[in-house]
Amino acid sequence: MSFPIGLLWIGGGGAVASMALLRHAWGKPSRSVPLNLGAWATLLAALLCGMADSGAWGMAVVTLAALAAAFLCLAHAALAAPPGRQAASNRRVRMLPEGAEPLRLGARFLTFALTVPGACLTALAIALAARAVAGRIGLHDADGNVLMLFLMPLLWMLLVMLLLFQDRRRAQLLWLSLPALASLLILAATGTHI
Repeated sequence: MSFPIGLLWIGGGGAVASMALLRHAWGKPSRSVPLNLGAWATLLAALLCGMADSGAWGMAVVTLAALAAAFLCLAHAALAAPPGRQAASNRRVRMLPEGAEPLRLGARFLTFALTVPGACLTALAIALAARAVAGRIGLHDADGNVLMLFLMPLLWMLLVMLLLFQDRRRAQLLWLSLPALASLLILAATGTHI
């Protein structure tokens, strides 16, 4: 339903204003809760205006306006920032060993194996379990497939992030094995064959 007053334009303008207000709030020397809340409330109102005007398409347009405004605010901040007084570090965040340190190729390969194929398989198991549950509660097959295709890359990314933040192998293995085991139990209980 399209309104003659142009709620989509109002939503786009509100999204731009919310990003400008958020940038202003974050630029203050101390945190301003009222400004932050006002900026987020303005963004929510802008999204609702976009939704009222054009549904999901309107929300996408308002989100695009917010992202463009955020990009411009950050670009301006980057260009206007004074140069730092301290030289940038040339440390490579333990990407390669320093000096005579051992290469630890086995540990590096294991980290890769856990975070790439391991997390991918666990995310796939969770997504398949979600699809099986969606089928059991009456969702159409197409909706279940979309849910699975949405969840798999999202969960993979989250699992990779969680695994890389763990400093022990045991914690990494638990983050992979527990959700995978729960998903396999759900698949077995629903009678879904992989």
